[in-house]
Amino acid sequence: MSSVLLERDYDGIVWFTINRPEKRNAINDEVMDALQDTIRLVEENDKVKVLVITGAGDQAFCSGGDLSEFHHLHTKEEAYRMLSKMGTILYSLLTLSKPTVALLNGMAVGGGCELATACDFRYAKQGIKAGFIQGTLGITTGWGGASMLFEKLPYAYALDLLLRAERVPIEKMVEYGWVHALLTEENRKEQCRKLLSPYLAQSVPVLRSYKQYAVKKWKTDEFRTKFFAEIEQCAVLWESEEHEEAVRTFLNRK
Repeated sequence: MSSVLLERDYDGIVWFTINRPEKRNAINDEVMDALQDTIRLVEENDKVKVLVITGAGDQAFCSGGDLSEFHHLHTKEEAYRMLSKMGTILYSLLTLSKPTVALLNGMAVGGGCELATACDFRYAKQGIKAGFIQGTLGITTGWGGASMLFEKLPYAYALDLLLRAERVPIEKMVEYGWVHALLTEENRKEQCRKLLSPYLAQSVPVLRSYKQYAVKKWKTDEFRTKFFAEIEQCAVLWESEEHEEAVRTFLNRK
């Protein structure tokens, strides 16, 4: 079974679905590579207007990196190779010249929240929770999530979410400005399409122009340096005993 489902609609939407519901749609190398290829496709194809990223099933949007596949990474150098690979992909998602949406079909935690933060808009199913829970594993955001969050939310809200390291009711995430629309249980895809319909009515050159104005501030050397310094700091913490123990506990619980 493929780890990713890819669809392209008649109206210019590319739907990227992480298809690992048995793993709570955790990200592995196959998902990373597919996402990288899809971002490139969306960037280069003039018939594509919007990229929507979601997860398979009803339980999870994305639970971050798949620790069962990455538990063999112990040193700072080993961790940095994985973290910087996904960080580079999320940086390209953040600076994509087309609108992007995270459609949260279920809970989002850890790196799943970083993936969602890289998108322009976040639409979420009612009643779910989301949280930057990296602190409970003895690490910090490792894919550039904190750098992006401080850019997109008011300072106190962003810091609160990072420091509390908890799963937060999605209604609170709406209040903080992280989620832009709540969706009901039924036909979430159609609800998403309806929210996007005004954007889809615009031409690709118009969409590109506005996005390029928006992301210009993130294409600076200053922001890139900050973004990848965050990833390096996570790699330092990755080889700590606290993280090793947290991963052992997580895998034994599984």
